[in-house]
Amino acid sequence: MIAEYALEPEMVATWGDRSNHRFFIREFGSSQGRLVSRYPKKWAKKVWESFAESDEMDRKRLEELLVRLQETMIKRKDFVWDDAQPWLNNAVLENARHPFRAILARNNRESRPEILCEDVLASTPCPGWDSPHGVAVHRNAPEMAAAVKQMLACCRWVKFIDPHLSPGRPDYRASLRAFLRVLAGGRPVGPPESIEIHTGLHNGTKDFLRNAYQELIPEGLQVTVYQWQERPGGQRLHNRYILTDLGGVSFFHGLDTGADGETDDLARLDIDPYLLHAKQYDPAAPAFDQAAEPIRITGVMRGVFNHGLDHCFL
Repeated sequence: MIAEYALEPEMVATWGDRSNHRFFIREFGSSQGRLVSRYPKKWAKKVWESFAESDEMDRKRLEELLVRLQETMIKRKDFVWDDAQPWLNNAVLENARHPFRAILARNNRESRPEILCEDVLASTPCPGWDSPHGVAVHRNAPEMAAAVKQMLACCRWVKFIDPHLSPGRPDYRASLRAFLRVLAGGRPVGPPESIEIHTGLHNGTKDFLRNAYQELIPEGLQVTVYQWQERPGGQRLHNRYILTDLGGVSFFHGLDTGADGETDDLARLDIDPYLLHAKQYDPAAPAFDQAAEPIRITGVMRGVFNHGLDHCFL
């Protein structure tokens, strides 16, 4: 639902013309579910090095577009790169290490499935480019985690929000374990800076909650649990989200798993609701009252996690 795209710099350098600018200025960003990879680190410089137009308006349009693309850019670390190879060759090798949703380039002479060319983007359907605002998933841990997998694999911080989320309930244990395993896997951006759980007040003691969460959190990850209560006349502690620095997804039913055959509707948040909810669950100035002291927990669960990312994401 929110995915990473590698863009060939030589191709983007041509997007300053009126028609390309008009199309691509609307196609990227958190609300559209398409985020640009900073691949390589000096990606923007490579775009300008390939810019050959002398028209001042083309330059201004390209400058505006690059500002927009870099607002939510995903910054990969320790990526594959060989200065002696063309950008596209490098991108294909990096994709084998940690897949992008797609690589956008001027040509695809080898007909590689991970590469999309500009002339196919307007096709319907266009797998790898289509980014539905909402999807229906079965309420099992693997499918729920797959729907948000690339968002979790590339984010710097994440907030899991559900008023009933509890480590003592099997339906939450399964899904939370699946989400956290993505955060503990081989992420192209390195370890997450912050992981937060936001929920309502639970009857368990601080020690009970700490021990229960430790069994779900992979070794080395740190999670802070916040328990909130509603303010009189204030915001209800009701909706369920996963929010990250890359954007957010709403779970209509909840972050818990369900019975076989049950489905849930997931929706990618537009920018205004995303910013509102991120602010509401900001511990520095929350929309709720603190019901208990935050609990900071370091995981102890050991195991083998999936260090690769699938080529296809919902």
